Amino acid sequence: MSDPRRTTSIAMLIVMLLLAACGGGGGGGGGADGGESDLPDAAKASSEDAEGTTYDLQPGRYRLSYQAPGCTDVVIAITGADGAAIYDQKPRGYTSFVNDVPAGTYTIAVTSDCDEWTINLNKF
Repeated sequence: MSDPRRTTSIAMLIVMLLLAACGGGGGGGGGADGGESDLPDAAKASSEDAEGTTYDLQPGRYRLSYQAPGCTDVVIAITGADGAAIYDQKPRGYTSFVNDVPAGTYTIAVTSDCDEWTINLNKF
């Protein structure tokens, strides 16, 4: 005759192992990413925006594309709220990538002498 407590303990152990193997269990943590997934995963800045306009971004890799009609030497700067530049260069083409963007608030602008421009950042 088997011991019901032992059978129950073994059954619970099996369930716990299955949940752990499937990534289940644990639940209830909610917000483990510090709300980063609530941040936007894209931004569109333009020469029509007020100077100093900021954009919130999720962490990750972004595709940067821009248009600057009549401007040949375009330099783009993406600067964090702490003043640290995460991108400050002349893009290699009309589409480039910005890697390892931390979650945060940024200013996005063309820093070269261009009258009209648009910059798009989309999480990749």
